[in-house]
Amino acid sequence: MENTLPNLPYTYNALEPFIDEQTMKIHHTKHHQTYVDKLNAA
Repeated sequence: MENTLPNLPYTYNALEPFIDEQTMKIHHTKHHQTYVDKLNAA
């Protein structure tokens, strides 16, 4: 079974002004995707 990164149930800019859109994009598409990729490789 391969794990996948689900889409967020809200837009990347939905948490502004607390967390900006760019930070959300990077965190979700880069950091979290890396966690999923490494889990699948284990």
